[in-house]
Amino acid sequence: MKKTLIALAVLGAAAGVAHAQSNVTIYGVVDTGYIKKSGHDVEMGENVNNRLGFRGVEDLGGGMKATFELERRFDLNNGEAKNDKDWDGAANVGLKSDTWGAVRLGRVNELTTETIRKFDPFYQYGVAGMIEGTQRSARIDNTIRYDSPNWSGFHFGASYSLGQNTHKDSAKWTLDDDGDPIMTDVWEAKDDGRGYDNDGYGIMLGYDNGPLSLVGNWSKVADSADSTVWNLGAAYRFGPAKVELLYQQTRDKAISRGGYTGLDVDALMAMSPDSMGKFFGPDGKYVNIKNLDSLNQKQWLLGLEWKLGPGRLNASAQWMEVEFAGTGISDKDIYKYGIGYTYDLSKRTAIYGNVAYTDYDDEVVARAFGDADDSVTAVQVGITHKF
Repeated sequence: MKKTLIALAVLGAAAGVAHAQSNVTIYGVVDTGYIKKSGHDVEMGENVNNRLGFRGVEDLGGGMKATFELERRFDLNNGEAKNDKDWDGAANVGLKSDTWGAVRLGRVNELTTETIRKFDPFYQYGVAGMIEGTQRSARIDNTIRYDSPNWSGFHFGASYSLGQNTHKDSAKWTLDDDGDPIMTDVWEAKDDGRGYDNDGYGIMLGYDNGPLSLVGNWSKVADSADSTVWNLGAAYRFGPAKVELLYQQTRDKAISRGGYTGLDVDALMAMSPDSMGKFFGPDGKYVNIKNLDSLNQKQWLLGLEWKLGPGRLNASAQWMEVEFAGTGISDKDIYKYGIGYTYDLSKRTAIYGNVAYTDYDDEVVARAFGDADDSVTAVQVGITHKF
């Protein structure tokens, strides 16, 4: 049960203004269990991301409210932060109204990821979740985001993110630890024609009413060499069952230009010389780097959620086609199948078990998406508590 701290603040002596009410909610998730993947030792890991967050609302009167959210992500198994960001999960402030919607500024959820993951029975979590495209970004920085009210099920959202400052006069030089000027990586990339700087944009159109849910997204992540993602999702509920279908297309141009990409380059570099030769040239750079237009991904997911007993049965089947455009490398296919059951011990606590099988065309595409073998079986069991 969420714990809410309520504070009353007196606002001064202006006539007609007596006080405003602020609500701060503390919330979180703690989740851990065991994961066994073929070719790997048993390890502890999460299904739902562990987090601790603070969400606040202040009533400003006239139907308007001020909002903020701060959320920290962490690894429950060792207590360490997920990365070097203190507030990785969220760090934003904004205004909202039931009449015109909500605006937030700072670090927010990326629209494309936030909305399409609702059409994956596993919500893009754990071993059975949706295959992640290389331009997937769960959260984005330096962003202003707008979310509309709900009009009989229809709603939309939009976001704008600032890219890095790569203007010649301000981005060419920075200072090293000794105070001496040095060229930045951003400027070098821009100077030799690989400039990956761009602002980010996102737009979402959705419909949720009764048993039917629909969504459509288009986005461009900041500093991704103008890479793009678009997707469509549909779901329909039949009594205790819900059937979901989604399609997503990613065009990742950052791999050859130095911008943001989720491609597992370190894993590819660890491949044997014979296999690596299919992807890298003799100088260690990507094959035909000047001709590599983009790493394209087209994927389908068919999902099922079924309320069964005191929990929920989840199942999905996925297919992704990966195209190394301009390199001469043939297209690669990925097939993934997942099934799992979540048993609710209470409204806040559940235990789960998930099984997934992924079949890659070959080791090249397996390495690119974070696996070592061309066929991988994964089993995950654990417990989740939400507060």
